Amino acid sequence: MPDSVQVPPPLITVDPTGDATINVQTAQTADAFNGKFKVDLYFKEGAKPRKFDIVVIKNGDASSAKTLAANVTTFPTTLTVTGVQLHTLFGAAIVLGDSFTVGANITTTDGRFYPAFPTAPGAAAFSSGILSAPGFSPTATFSAVCQFHITDYGAIGSTVQMTVVRDDWADYTPPQTIPVTIVDATHFSFKYSAHNAQPIVIAVNPATNGTSVTKQVIGDYQDGNGNYFAVSPASNPANFVLPCELKISVALDFSVTGGTVPGDFVLILQAP
Repeated sequence: MPDSVQVPPPLITVDPTGDATINVQTAQTADAFNGKFKVDLYFKEGAKPRKFDIVVIKNGDASSAKTLAANVTTFPTTLTVTGVQLHTLFGAAIVLGDSFTVGANITTTDGRFYPAFPTAPGAAAFSSGILSAPGFSPTATFSAVCQFHITDYGAIGSTVQMTVVRDDWADYTPPQTIPVTIVDATHFSFKYSAHNAQPIVIAVNPATNGTSVTKQVIGDYQDGNGNYFAVSPASNPANFVLPCELKISVALDFSVTGGTVPGDFVLILQAP
């Protein structure tokens, strides 16, 4: 791009009052997406454009650009993009893994045009110099993910019969069903079939869809070892929820007062 003072670069950022991601739990939740973004000038005192035309591309494909808002001339301004709008613009339902990137086609005061997403081989919208400038953000991206909402698994405070998909600890045999309590917005609990069994509480991090279990007593097995303890190893990739599939997975390490049980034991549960 020519001199950034002559060609006013946009500053586009996600507005936190809107949805940051697109929840594709169902087609309806995807269409219900309501994202917001702010369009401003990176150089507040620099040259002004004749206009910005706000466009969006799907999955990084510059040739897919569609217009969201034409003739933007007031800065800063906050705009909205919805799931229904994206669904209609691109002619397909939004699915897991889709991403939508918003940018600005620039028309300068003397009529020169600079696309947000150039399609010519090797072309770039901005030079490496300005791309590395502090706080510079010429685009905003909204990604389609499976957002975790515990109420999709069951009402808070309720107990739901979930199917055991896998139990390496072997207290349960797939596809046996067991009661799982929806404790609160980020916690499930269940019991193993130990004597004097205690609830094992699984925490979910909604930002990462990761699961964890802090060290806790699960009960004893009347084998002379006393109480057994369970804790999730932080590095195990089996610690996750799959909200689109209503699955809960957690890896557990077990121990007793005198030592540990070798290995990580994965439990996977499936909600109805």
